[in-house]
Formats: sequence, C-alpha cells, structure tokens
Amino acid sequence: MRKTALFLAVLIGGLLPAVDVQTAQAAQAATVVSPKRPLNVRAGSAVWTAQLRTLSHGSSVTIVCQVRGQRIDQGTVRVTDLWDRLADGTYVSDAWIRRPQEVPACETATPVAAAAAAPAAVAGTVASGGIPLKARSAPAHGAPLVAALANGTALTLTCQVRGENIAGRVRTTPMWNRLPSGTYVSDAYVRRSATPPPCAATAPPPAAAPAAPAAPPAAAGRWVSPLPGFTARPGFRTPRNPNHIGVDIMSFTGTPIRAASAGTVVEVVCNIEAGHSCDQTGSASIGGCGWYVKLQHAGGIATLYCHMVRRAIVQPGQKVAAGQVIGYVGSSGNSSAPHLHYEVHVNAPPTGPYNAVDPLPFMRSHGAPIG
Repeated sequence: MRKTALFLAVLIGGLLPAVDVQTAQAAQAATVVSPKRPLNVRAGSAVWTAQLRTLSHGSSVTIVCQVRGQRIDQGTVRVTDLWDRLADGTYVSDAWIRRPQEVPACETATPVAAAAAAPAAVAGTVASGGIPLKARSAPAHGAPLVAALANGTALTLTCQVRGENIAGRVRTTPMWNRLPSGTYVSDAYVRRSATPPPCAATAPPPAAAPAAPAAPPAAAGRWVSPLPGFTARPGFRTPRNPNHIGVDIMSFTGTPIRAASAGTVVEVVCNIEAGHSCDQTGSASIGGCGWYVKLQHAGGIATLYCHMVRRAIVQPGQKVAAGQVIGYVGSSGNSSAPHLHYEVHVNAPPTGPYNAVDPLPFMRSHGAPIG
C-alpha cells in the first residue's frame, strides 16, 4: 500500500501536475503493437501535431486517460478516434495500443494546475549569417513580417509549432519557435540550449481571429470549382474529425487542379513529417499536407490546395487567373488515396483553423458549386 501511494505521489506531483488525482489513480500499463514501424508520440491527438519521439514495437507505456481526436483507420489493434495520454502528457493513437481494460476520459486541468505545469522557456541565438532572421505572424515564410533580428540576437523560445519546412544554416526543419511577443521564427536558423516544448493548441484572441461567419463573406472576381466534374465529400469539422478544416475532392492522380479565383501564389510548399518525401505516395500514418499551394485572393480570402502529386507548376509571387491550372492531383502527405484537400480562409493572412470556413457553402454562394 505504501509503495502504491508513493508511486501515485510521484506521478501526480512530478510528471503529471496537470492531471487530477482521480485520473492518475486510474493509470494503467499498456503495450505498443506496431511491428512494421515505430509508433509516433505526439504533442496532440492528431497526426499533424508535433512528433516528439517514437516507441518501438513491444514498448511498455503508462496510459493516464483518453481524448477524442483524429480517427485512425490503419491501426494494428483497432479502428478508433481515441488517443491515449501518457504519463508525460504526450499522446499516442489507441489504434496501436494493447491494454488490459478501458481507459477513462481525460478531465480538464484547473487553471492553477495548468499554469504550474507550463514548461520553462528555452534560450536561443539567431544564427542567420549576414541576413537578418525574419520574425513572422505565423509559421510560414509567406506570413506577414513583424520584425528582423540580426545574427547573434539572443532569443527566448517559449514553445514550438510545426509549419513550413525550411532549410537553414543550423538545420532543415518544419519547426518554428514562438517568441514571447507571439511571433514566430524558423528553428532552421536558431542555435538553442534545448528543444522548446510544443505550443498548446490555443485559439488566438478574438480581435486577431474572429469566429467563422455564419454566411460566407463577399469576394470580388469570378470563382470556379478547383476540380470541375468531381464531387467533394462533406467533411468540414465533422464530429469524427473536428480538426479537418477543409473538404476532400476525390479524383485521379494527374487530374489538373485549378485556381478557384484570380489571385497571387503565396506558398508552394512540401509539408510532411521528417523522414518522408512529398514525391512519394503518402499514407494515413504520415502527417502533413504534402505538396500544397496557397493562393491569396481579393477581399482577404485565401485558398489552400493539398496532396499534389508533385511540386506545383506555379511559383510564389506569381499572379494566376480563375481556372488556371496550378498543379495536379496526387496523394502526398497524410493521404490514403488520390484527392484534393481544399480549404477556404477569411480575414487572411494569416491562415489557420480559426479563420477557416466550410468550402461547400462558400463556393455555392459564389456561383461555383463543387460537384
């Protein structure tokens, strides 16, 4: 009894300051069942959240509680949208976990406990050579420039998020560091004493990121379907996948993808987990959008086109017309079949989950229904 009490005290007071006593008492041992590849341990309950480490087949893990997240269909144990929170606050999909019994749902931490659990910031230094490092409003080179930091500038890195992959002087990485000001710098140009913790998935303040409007906003110019003749599956923020902020239009590899409206190319990016290539067929177990293009349109509207078969045929800064071919359908990144993942964002830039709107009613309201 004394050993059990001591074990729980260590869990609650040390590794799990943000988990309540009742949940910690229900923690159970489980086993990773992933014989073909290591199981990714992530910062959140979806494959596009930051990968923190991996666990080999047969590894023993301690599950504290469960949350709902991205549905995983290709697990070795089960098909599920449940993710297991481990003793250190990280997550693994329950699709690859063999456990002796059901796991309780995670309870929300109290504000005091959550604050106590916040990891300390990490010290860093700009290592960009003779070119100042740009601090931006979002983790992508196309986001608005906020500041330019000289080589050698000391930094305080509060946390990291996954964004555009950058090849820099220190490393090639998709990780971006958030500074105390709320701006972002690519980790590719930062020397640091340790790896910053993953940023919490918190919504931006209302003034910077208003809720998606009930009715799609007006947008100037002609609009067309990005894949004429093909139908989109309703799939915007479904109960099963609340983090899916676009719709999927199933098609065939090599089908031309068209600009939904006239605009400017702001990003042509390979967005994929480290160790994989956008020039290879993806899978549901790989995180990322694959080859994608982002267009900026009049009226603060941006559109995003994911999972292309190869790098787009347009370049950043290029002007495109409505209906102009910008790339071709593929299955790169987090994809299990050829399709186009299509997003619409308002009040852009920047773009993010907070300003995404359902593309189906948006396109209908602009005379360009999909399908």
